[in-house]
This record gives sequence, C-alpha cells and structure tokens, in this order.
Amino acid sequence: MKPPPYQGHRGYWKGGAQENSLASFKAAKERGWQMVEMDVRLSKDGHVVVFHDDDLKRIIGDTRRVADVTAAELERIANIPTLREVLLSKDVPPFLNIELKTNKSTDRSLEAKVVRVIHETESASRILFSSFNPLAIRELYRLLPKVPRALLATKEKDPANRWYLKLLVLAPYIHANILHLDHRFVSTEDLRKFVKRGIPVSFWTVNEQFRADELLANGAQSIISDTLAPKV
Repeated sequence: MKPPPYQGHRGYWKGGAQENSLASFKAAKERGWQMVEMDVRLSKDGHVVVFHDDDLKRIIGDTRRVADVTAAELERIANIPTLREVLLSKDVPPFLNIELKTNKSTDRSLEAKVVRVIHETESASRILFSSFNPLAIRELYRLLPKVPRALLATKEKDPANRWYLKLLVLAPYIHANILHLDHRFVSTEDLRKFVKRGIPVSFWTVNEQFRADELLANGAQSIISDTLAPKV
C-alpha cells in the first residue's frame, strides 16, 4: 500500500479537536485526508490506546503515565480512544499510519496486541506501521509481513536518540519498507540520493506548502502535516 501524498498528523486538531481523538480523525476525513497518522501505546490493563505522550500532563494536567491508567479511565478523563474503536469507526479516513510508541528492547507486547486488534477488525489492508524503534519494525515484519513498515528517524539531540538511530544503521536489517524522516534534517540533495537508490521516503512534520511542494517534486512519497490537506 503506497501512502497518499498527504497524511494528517494525529488527525486534524488545529480546528479545536484533541489530537489523536476520534473527533480529530473525523475532522481530518472532512478536510479530505485519506490517511491519518496516530500514536499507540498500552494502558494499565493492556489495551492499545491512541495517545502520543508517555503521560497525561500536557493534555489534561495529570502527571500519571498512560501505562498506569486503565483504558476506561483514559477515555473518561482524557477522551483517549482505543485502537479498536478507531478501526471500527466509519468516521475516520480509510487509511491509517499507526506509530507504535515503544522504546523497549525485549518486551514486544505492544506489537503483539496491535497486530491482534488488526486481525480481529480485519484492517490489515488499511494500515501502514511506523516506529522509531527498529526492533518494533522487525517484530511487526515477523507478525504481519504483508503490512508495510516505516522506520522513523530524526537527528534531533536527545539522549535516547542514539547515533545508530540517527544514522539509520539498522535500517537494512529490519525489513522496513519506507523511511519516515524529520524534514528539518534532510536537504533536497539528500532526498534525491535516497530516490536514486530506490529508497522510499516520507517526511514529518511539514506545515509549509512550499516545503511540501519541494519534497514531493523531488520524489518524496508522502507528507505528514498538521495543516496541509490534499488539494482538491
């Protein structure tokens, strides 16, 4: 499945909906996005929930970690849906880029539970997986090889962003189908080199139309954006 030229980053929340909510995904569909990017992690009771941050502080001022709160309470206090709810909703775009938020090296429970929900909702043909964790990408290939997988990367300074992640050292060995790169650290010439080598690349988070046009004109597969919707 080749992604469309534009993807809504955490849905469309610039109009007032909460990011990564059913309302933001519905708003994205209404704006013409055929695909939205979303983030998933596990709740305390082991449900796959759709939420970006490790804790609730930025969204509702609660300092608890998502992993310490049940899915039912997350929905009640913070309007956080489960992945199952999103996949079964008729109000969301037809295609979904599911980013797995995990930095674990040995625990593969998130990947297993995401794949189980996709099987149970018969959603495999709608899905693109993505993750910053190369081991998650490798596990998703093992569990559901027909669903495409994107390795995320940035050169942003962060203690957790090890040199081998910045330089994509593991990319050739984990069965990634596409790279999702931070556009701030990739020049047009860099993109042309990827394209010349036959490596598909998409970019995040691009909110300037001139930059999106530049990247697409030079071979980018898709633009993940907070604001830029497909041109009708």
